[in-house]
Amino acid sequence: MNIGILSDIHVDLEHEDPRRVLDPLADEIRRRQVDLMIIAGDVTNDYRLTLESLARVERRSGVRCLFVPGNHDIWNEKHPGKNAWQIYEALKAFDGNLANGPVVLANGWVVIGDLGWYDYSFGSDMYTPEEFDRMQIGGRLWQDKVKAVWGMATVEMHQYFYDKLEKQLRDHKGEKIILVTHVLPIRDFTVFDLGPAWDYLNAFLGSRQYGELALEFGVAYSISGHVHYRREVQYEGTTFICNCLNYLSQWRENRNPAVEIARALKVIDVP
Repeated sequence: MNIGILSDIHVDLEHEDPRRVLDPLADEIRRRQVDLMIIAGDVTNDYRLTLESLARVERRSGVRCLFVPGNHDIWNEKHPGKNAWQIYEALKAFDGNLANGPVVLANGWVVIGDLGWYDYSFGSDMYTPEEFDRMQIGGRLWQDKVKAVWGMATVEMHQYFYDKLEKQLRDHKGEKIILVTHVLPIRDFTVFDLGPAWDYLNAFLGSRQYGELALEFGVAYSISGHVHYRREVQYEGTTFICNCLNYLSQWRENRNPAVEIARALKVIDVP
């Protein structure tokens, strides 16, 4: 089975028409003979457009998509009357949203996933939890502070997703597991080379505990996004993949969506 992997497609940022990304993505899925597509969050900044976009990719490609919400997908900037929980629940209308529960594939494979959140474990210990709670440094505000309003403390949100994923992994222990989170599970994918502010901002990229879960349960593949990298590392038989399309302005060599999607789309072959 060929499984396509991509995250952070952001079709409504820096693109005049989301179809300029969605249609080339669907066409590339068909061209690469993908059997199942996994999109690890941050499709749009508007949950309704996210639902429409996922449906369009499925319809045009003829391939089922599995999806976990990203932090942008649950932002309320287009729907200020809604909180993060309401948007998170609304996104479950997409059948392939892994927040609805694990998806069992053929030959003993299962896909488990959810958004995940962060617990500050990737931030520098020079900052206190209270300083991380402010989500602001040098005049820069981490936008989840005002656009992803859960009504719970940040570390409590991480614990909610951790507990949910841990139970699902335990229920499927011994199977061949693909684990999907939007946020990062390992420090390897955090930001090291963009200045000292990231000693602080890395705190909002994920949690090492998701990586520890992957290793504890012998996950075959751990897929994430969020940080706009394309990297892959392996630990103890688990392959960790962060595979993002990114903003148009971050495409360094061209502005052609079809070309960049062809470069970015990763396909793994699971027997």
